Amino acid sequence: MALLLVLALAFPQAILRAPDPAPSLAAGISAEAWLIYDDSYDLEIASFRADRPAPMASTTKLMTALLVVENADLDDEVSISRRAQATGHKQIYARQGETWAVGELLEAVMVVSANDAAVALAEHVGGSVGEFVELMNERASELGLNDTSYANPHGLDAGGQYTSARDLLTLAREVMTHSTLASMALRQEALLVRGDGTAQRRESTNELLSWFPGAIGVKTGWTTGAGDVLVAAAERDGRRLYAVVMGSTDANADASRLLEYGFTVFGTAERRLVPLMEDRRLARALRATLSEDVVARLAHLRGLDKREEAPWE
Repeated sequence: MALLLVLALAFPQAILRAPDPAPSLAAGISAEAWLIYDDSYDLEIASFRADRPAPMASTTKLMTALLVVENADLDDEVSISRRAQATGHKQIYARQGETWAVGELLEAVMVVSANDAAVALAEHVGGSVGEFVELMNERASELGLNDTSYANPHGLDAGGQYTSARDLLTLAREVMTHSTLASMALRQEALLVRGDGTAQRRESTNELLSWFPGAIGVKTGWTTGAGDVLVAAAERDGRRLYAVVMGSTDANADASRLLEYGFTVFGTAERRLVPLMEDRRLARALRATLSEDVVARLAHLRGLDKREEAPWE
């Protein structure tokens, strides 16, 4: 601690200089838009075109899943419609007339990214797909997702369906407050049971769960129009980070690079020095020499508002 005190006074800018994500970090990211966020400190670490609307692919299902847990019982029974059965691409091959529990279909949405399950749940909660989409857009407005618009519950390419990396982050954080969804986001496979008792075992579409240290979710997506989309979350030593990538050619590589950067590079000096801010003399000395962005970052990490706390005045 004494050494940090001496170094902080002698070389404050050198110690506290924030790592510059560009060009070194950005150069290795293929995504057209991305964001890395420290949930533990409520702090955006770095971003690129994070507010630009773009197709979201199956990350759409985060909103579908959220509305289901907010409006349905997991034990409710759902009868599969012709429309649900006919929804192509990623499927659990639910057949018209079959009965499934909401919980099984929800797991299929979160783990397998099943489009037929998403439509079945939308019809169950909204009465029809169209009415459910209205609920999706209403909930988006409530969450402040100002760069988001939904046209279907599954994410297949459609006009009027888009979001931004920042909006996806907000949505994912809300989803992860629900223990049911957080648990499903973590699963590497799902055992899905039909109403008649027959079952199928399916692997998660989120490959990071199997190899990235600390990965806990959240949702994958891919379409021709959207490219590779991924909302990834990981925890290490009690610290949670989110990475969002959109329009990527390799979302796993991009997200893992962003998360690793957040865990191993960003903020290590700041977190060591934050306790020193309890010393009023040191706090004022540093305040006089540090740039405003560094002061704001330290204040945020410490959980203070520098405009109100005396040591920062």
